[in-house]
Amino acid sequence: MGADRKATVAIARCATYDLRDVSRAVNEVLDHLGGMSRFISPGEKVLLKPNLLAAKDPDRAITTHPAVIEAVIGAVREAGGEPSMGDSPGGALRGIERVWRNTGLKDLSERTGTPIVNFEASGARDVAGQLRSYLIARPVLEADAIISLPKMKTHVLTLYTGCIKNMFGVIPGFAKGRLHNFAPRPVPFSKHLVDVYSLVQPRLHIMDAVVAMEGNGPSGGSPRQVGAIVGGTDAVAVDTIVAGMIGFRDGAVSTTRFAAARGLGTARREDIEIVGEDPASFDLEGFKLPGTTLLNLLPGPLVKALRPWIWIYPEMSKERGCRAEACALCVRSCPADAIEMTETGPVVDRKKCVECLCCHEVCPEDAVEIKFSWLARKFV
Repeated sequence: MGADRKATVAIARCATYDLRDVSRAVNEVLDHLGGMSRFISPGEKVLLKPNLLAAKDPDRAITTHPAVIEAVIGAVREAGGEPSMGDSPGGALRGIERVWRNTGLKDLSERTGTPIVNFEASGARDVAGQLRSYLIARPVLEADAIISLPKMKTHVLTLYTGCIKNMFGVIPGFAKGRLHNFAPRPVPFSKHLVDVYSLVQPRLHIMDAVVAMEGNGPSGGSPRQVGAIVGGTDAVAVDTIVAGMIGFRDGAVSTTRFAAARGLGTARREDIEIVGEDPASFDLEGFKLPGTTLLNLLPGPLVKALRPWIWIYPEMSKERGCRAEACALCVRSCPADAIEMTETGPVVDRKKCVECLCCHEVCPEDAVEIKFSWLARKFV
């Protein structure tokens, strides 16, 4: 669905993940937007796309909470739709069943009778975007409708991960790593994220902002109580409002800026109508942004000129909990083959490292520390 000329972003308060509280808030958001029947027709096959980044307990605020997914399942069924759930997380390299189990998705599936779609095992098809072709999981392409269920989080590479970046998970398995290797830096990578989003535009976005992640997300940050469910049909508008709530100035988040420039939605606040709760009424003072925020805001030519002196790279630490002998997920996830397993643990070859920080994103123990050059530290 294209963006409305006047985009609407709906916000409802939701203090806990109690299903009754979440269902009330989700339905409140839907009522503001015209009801689920506006988006879903009886008999339609509806794919719910949560953020299942890693095999983590939902209390860690890394993944979309199952209570939010369950509330949307109920609304889809009430509208006559046939819901299923699916995502392709980085943690799938250690087994997708483990991700489903640890994130609460498997229990949710069994309890509600909602099937989980395995993107890794369902096949994929090349779809041509504006910049290049991308492998997209077949269940995504074959669904009648997609509802995106992102998590409100910061991100060390893209600064913020919301509606637009949530669609990166429609690319299965190692194909995501190849894209990181092809476009490792924040700006070109963000352009490709927007390109992927342009091929798979959900009809509706409902964001889990009950407990968000601040700091060095999307997995290494800290939970932060927000107490909201946010929704809309325009991903750019939703991301604009949410990024502003946590302290990003307009235009700072590249995915939002590039998507708006391509006409995929509106980032102009005067063209966004906020219904429900006022974003300013949420107490988010001091929300911690990623340590890479100022670095990402430097002009590209300046970063290129200062490249020998401005760099960041990951370092694995046993003191921080690295269990190399039982994991090695960083080694297998590195798109540049820049991490080698040694007797003392994983070691990063800085000459090969493309600074995509995939290892930081997928580490199940939060054991990847981000190191900054002396000049880069001036911008942290």
